Parts: sequence; C-alpha cells; structure tokens
Amino acid sequence: MLNILRRNLGVKIISLLFAILFWLFVLNEGTSNKLAPDKLIPEPQTYTIPLVSSGLDPNMVVMTQLPVVRVRLQGINPSASIKDIYAQIDLSGGVPGESTYIIKVNTPPGTNVVDFQPANVKLTLDKVLEKTIPVEAVVTGSPANDYQVGSLIVKPSAVNVRGPSTILSNLGKVSVEISVSGVNDTVQVSRPVSFRDKEGKPIFGPNPVVDILSAYPSSVDVIVPVIPKGLSTKMIPLKVTSTGTPASGKELRSLVPAPASITVQGTTQALKGFDYLNIGPVDINGLAENKNIPIALDKITIPSGVSVLNETSLSVSVQIGDGPIQKSISGVAVQVRNVGADLEVNKVIPPMDVVIEGLPDVVNKVTPDQIQLWVDASGHAAGSYANSKVFWQLPPGITIPTTLQVDYSLKSRVAKGVE
Repeated sequence: MLNILRRNLGVKIISLLFAILFWLFVLNEGTSNKLAPDKLIPEPQTYTIPLVSSGLDPNMVVMTQLPVVRVRLQGINPSASIKDIYAQIDLSGGVPGESTYIIKVNTPPGTNVVDFQPANVKLTLDKVLEKTIPVEAVVTGSPANDYQVGSLIVKPSAVNVRGPSTILSNLGKVSVEISVSGVNDTVQVSRPVSFRDKEGKPIFGPNPVVDILSAYPSSVDVIVPVIPKGLSTKMIPLKVTSTGTPASGKELRSLVPAPASITVQGTTQALKGFDYLNIGPVDINGLAENKNIPIALDKITIPSGVSVLNETSLSVSVQIGDGPIQKSISGVAVQVRNVGADLEVNKVIPPMDVVIEGLPDVVNKVTPDQIQLWVDASGHAAGSYANSKVFWQLPPGITIPTTLQVDYSLKSRVAKGVE
C-alpha cells in the first residue's frame, strides 16, 4: 500500500495544488456585481464609474455631456457592490455659463481611492425658460384625384415650450406632420409636436437620447379637410340664444356651445358673408339646474350651398345659478366730501341702513366697512341741504336698488382765537 501511495508522488502533489487553486478561484467568483476582496487583489484595480450631479436648481439645466470617471481602488470591501461606487459633483451653487466643478468619488466603507481622473470638469449651465409658440401643421403627400386640401385646423393652435434659454432663442418652429397621400376624406389625427431650429434642423441636447425641450400639451389635434376641387372651407363660430325663463329664484348664468366653432364647406360665393352659425334658441323655461342640451344638425338653418365638413355633434351647456338676493346692511357711515375751505359740516350725518343686491355668494360676505357712502358738497355755501343724493362705492357684483338721500347742513368755519 505504501508503494502505491509513493508511486507518481510528484504528479499527485501538483494535481492537488491545482485542485486547491481552482476551488479558491470558484469560491471567489460570487455574484457578478460584487467586488473582489483586497487580499486577492494586491495591486490597485481600475474601474470606469458614472458621474452624477446633485443640488441643481430645477430652473437650471446642464448643457454639457457628463464624462465618465476612471478610478483606481485598493482595499476593496468584499461585500461592496460596484453600484455603490460613483463620482459626484455638487451643482447647488451653479450659475448660468461655463464653470469648473470639483469631482468627488463615493465609495463604501473599507475601500480606498488611490486616484481618479478627471479631478474636475467644465460644465455649461443654462436657465430654463418657458415660451408660447404657435404650432405649424405640415401636410405631406397629395390627396386622391379631383380632391384638394382645405384650411387646416390645429387644436390647440399654440403650445407652451419649456427648455434652456439658448435653445429657445434658436427655436424656429414647433410643428406636426400629417400625410394625406391618396385620401378623399377629411383626416383627423392627434400627433406629438416636434421642434426645429431656425435652419429647419431637429434640435438635440447634450444627450441625444434625452429630449432637451418639452411642450405642454405634448400633442395636438389636427383636422385636415380633404374636399372636392372647386370648393372652399371655412371655420365659423357658433352662437346660441335662449327662450323662456328659469325657475323662480334662479337665473341664466351662461350659454356655452360645444364645440365653439365648426368647419363648413361650399363654393366661395356661398361662404361669402357666412360669418357665424346660430344654433339656438334653446328652451330654458323652468330650469332649476345646469343642463346639457344636444342640438340636431337637421334642426339648424344653413345657407344653401354650404354643408358641415364632417359629422359634428353639437350641444349647448346651460349654466343655471341662484338669482340675486337682497340684504340689509346697518350702520353704514355717510361722509360729506368736497366741503369748501371756509366751511365745515354743521352736524355729522348719522349712520344709515342700506339694502344691497347681488348673487348670494357675494352679498352674504359684504360688511358695512366695505360700503362707502357720501354726499358731494362741491360749490355749496353755508346752509341746509335736504334730500341730497347719496353716492356710493360697492364691492364688485353688488348694487343698491334704491335711491339714497340724506339731509345735511354747512356752516362757516370759526377762526381760531376769535370768539
């Protein structure tokens, strides 16, 4: 048995050593995002880590692509994840323009930073501004034979664009593209807007995959009328009237047509002078609350030779509210204004009670100090003035339904020191 163990002893020892080393290698692999222990990496190791910013004012933006940072680490914590190691710059004190910012490397406890490059970085910051820009609809392609494109409708016609001031200053247009290739009917779509500079080129920021500009709303509705040749289109507003009276104690607040306007088509002569369409009257008799009243297209009188471009659902929103009420306000002071320099009021006018009128939510909040009453003594000499008209100043939405009058008198001013 001893001879068997001694046979090829050198080969067996070498095989055992290789097996031990392989076992240590496998044991050290761990998960993919763990860093190797320092005792197995005697020399500093180099890593490429991301650079992130913090403290940037929400009304500022970085106009420079952030670089990556190469860092050499030693004494790496065995339980550390590569995700815990990153470079950072503090932009809390950043101002518009180019500045140099110091880079700091964040590492988990037990990890030593030997060195890193770069140690600082030049960045350009810019203010974020907002600007309202009209939306331009761009039609591509040609409709079917004997058809043409009418006047386009874009809703909303403008969007609020937010972005760096330097980019906004070079913004040429906000556009949306619609194709009408081969179509013979109206095209109605919703499309996101795109941005072009003054040379017509797309606008990109420091990071091409991140939008540098944003729009609110980010998309618009576009109606492209496709009509037979020889006809024209026109957008006209809707108007509405009413008949009847609301329920007792109620009043009509508003009549709102929906949509506010429609597109019609016809010959140029037929559309001439056709500037609005009346879709009323609607009956509000006895209404005590808000109501939405549908309007049938066949009940509306449209000039001969004119037609609605596409099927449109019409309605009128009737807003009904409480009618005006009256309220008595006691103890309102009455002033005498514009008294001559050598005159004075003979006797102070006592406070009076007044009746005010208006909508309940306004009337019920009025206090005496919000009402100003006065009589005008301009050009009056000493003497008594009966039934003088009282002028007033009231909170918005309030009125006094009656005429107010008071009696007052003036006397000569007594000079000081004269009895």
